[in-house]
Amino acid sequence: MRSLSAMVLFGLLAAPLSGQTAWDSPALLSPTVPGGFSIFLIEPAEGDLGALATLRHSAGPVGLGYRVGIAEESGSAGDVAVSGGIDVSGVLARAVEGSEIDVIWWAGGGMSIGTDWLVSAPAGIMLGWSGSGGDVIFSPYGGVHMVLDYTGNDVDAVNFDGVADLGVDLVLSSGWMIRAGATLGSSRDAIAVGIKIPGGGG
Repeated sequence: MRSLSAMVLFGLLAAPLSGQTAWDSPALLSPTVPGGFSIFLIEPAEGDLGALATLRHSAGPVGLGYRVGIAEESGSAGDVAVSGGIDVSGVLARAVEGSEIDVIWWAGGGMSIGTDWLVSAPAGIMLGWSGSGGDVIFSPYGGVHMVLDYTGNDVDAVNFDGVADLGVDLVLSSGWMIRAGATLGSSRDAIAVGIKIPGGGG
């Protein structure tokens, strides 16, 4: 918990990124992240409504994931930003202090190209658990991540950023999974809502 508090504090003090979309937000990662293919509507930081697709070889907590997104840049004359990245995750702790909460670490690398370009290397931790109510299985999660950014902006070529992540995955009685996630803080505010395509990876 001390490391979590330190990351949150550093995130509040980190220099904000401006004028860029970020491939790593929202994180959409948890100890129970599903495998397979998911698609989302996304409103990224510094962008308007767009689309995001993610692919994971297997369900969490350990695994490798890929993502690609596209969105219209905010305030632009129809300019489009394209982003993509890869992430990896692993277990930090299971059943924390006898609870049902698990903790994972994750890290990755990726790039966004629009009016400017942005290369980002995030690393963070995420806490999550699963429960059920009626015929619905819900898996909420939350955490923080830090990012090293290198941008094509002439003002600040290198930046550190820090944000909070949260989200939930819902498995309905029909078997469909609804997924939602958000990133809060600095200039990386973003939200995504989507579904996991049935089959593949669990």
